[in-house]
Amino acid sequence: MSVATDPAPAATAIPAPGSKRRKSRNGGQDTTSLTGYSKVTPYVFSAPAIIIVSLLLAYPVLFGIYDSFFTAKYLGAPKDFVGFDNYVKLWHNPEFWDALWKSAYFVGGCVVLQLVLGLLFAFALNRVARSLRILRSMVIAPYIISNVAAAVMFRLLFNSDFGLLNRVLEFFGLPGQSWLADPNAAMLVVIVCQVWTDLPLTILIMLAGLQSIDSSYTDAALVDGAGPWQRARYLSMPLIAPQIAISTIWASYSTLTGLGVVLALTGGGPLKATSTLPMQMYDTAFKALEFHDALAIATVILVLNAVLTLLYVAVSRRFGEGE
Repeated sequence: MSVATDPAPAATAIPAPGSKRRKSRNGGQDTTSLTGYSKVTPYVFSAPAIIIVSLLLAYPVLFGIYDSFFTAKYLGAPKDFVGFDNYVKLWHNPEFWDALWKSAYFVGGCVVLQLVLGLLFAFALNRVARSLRILRSMVIAPYIISNVAAAVMFRLLFNSDFGLLNRVLEFFGLPGQSWLADPNAAMLVVIVCQVWTDLPLTILIMLAGLQSIDSSYTDAALVDGAGPWQRARYLSMPLIAPQIAISTIWASYSTLTGLGVVLALTGGGPLKATSTLPMQMYDTAFKALEFHDALAIATVILVLNAVLTLLYVAVSRRFGEGE
């Protein structure tokens, strides 16, 4: 005769040492919460690193803004508080406005050219990079080279006497050009050099965005009969809108604050045709020795970067919502 036995009771979860039970939102018991856990715990542990990095980054910026409200006869001399006089001086300085317009032309040309070329190369590499991964390593090569080294190479390339570009033109029976002596051509050369140095990062950012797109979207577009241009315009580009925004912000920041290419390639010439705001800041600080006026220019560049970044973010959000 068999004796009926009750089924074994269900095993109950045993909390780990150092933990306690806590009621969950639905009224049950949450046995996985550690003692002292809260939503602010990650921020408490990361606060020291955040504070140190913020101080290291913020102190030079805040000190530069603060020092732009003073003036001194020479470096190390007693400083006198002048308020906004340094900014008023910039406002009435024709060279400042000329440098501002040169910077607008420089930034606009670099950003547009860099985004167009970045998209073209990213779409092209997206078709072959899966099988030829070495191409992704080759693309980053120009970015590794310093801006000054790249400017020296472009200076040799566009040299009017023995530059390779003029040699090619002469080979086809065309007259050589004084690229770096012509005010109109010099800015184009500077734009091409700046784009050449910054383009690899833009390509890699956009390529990463394209490779993260789920293939099911592309398959659905192919089933619907969408052509290559339609897939790129209405599918791929809206999906990589965040990557496009990041690339735009980076290109604008790198160009607006960039000094190495202009300084090593043209020095602001000829006839100040390439004298951008960073170049004028350099001349004001190290040639005219007016350091506080140079800090005022640096503050203007900082404000312009902040405004452009907010503008790019707003446009990218509207573009994403519109799509």
